[in-house]
Amino acid sequence: MESKTGLLIWCILTTVLVMTDGCNVNRRINYTKPIMENTLNQFLSANRNNNGPWTEPISELDLKNLTTEEKRHRAQCGLHYMQEAVKLIRQHQSELNHTWNPIPGTIHVELKRTNACVVRAIGPCTNGTEKPVFSPTKTYERKQWGVAVLKISVVFLDELENFINHTT
Repeated sequence: MESKTGLLIWCILTTVLVMTDGCNVNRRINYTKPIMENTLNQFLSANRNNNGPWTEPISELDLKNLTTEEKRHRAQCGLHYMQEAVKLIRQHQSELNHTWNPIPGTIHVELKRTNACVVRAIGPCTNGTEKPVFSPTKTYERKQWGVAVLKISVVFLDELENFINHTT
């Protein structure tokens, strides 16, 4: 069996599991992580994997070294920020390459479902979240920021799962 076929079967089975289980937050996060990892890998492949590191922190997606209340707030609002950032990355990629976009068009739906499940587990984002603003027009900077957001999103989902396991 080819790896793509195996991955497709795994995705279908995981989708069925998620759909039949309602909202098990750990399963939902574990379903979302490989989607984000795959998106990151597709992005790196499409952009030749030669982007240097983004030097500015993306604090909205960082749960390290925070108090429990700060983590709760950032966890609640971080997924919303992630959704908006991925939409912006998708837009950037569409502007760079009109024929193929490494960011799946359905990813925002999956992030929205994960966000809804997290809201059930720890509550909604109460203070609102800043939408990601990214104004540079240089292709290299757009790619750097995109890689940084996708990488930290995967780490954020791991940290989110740990946080939820320790607070619920």
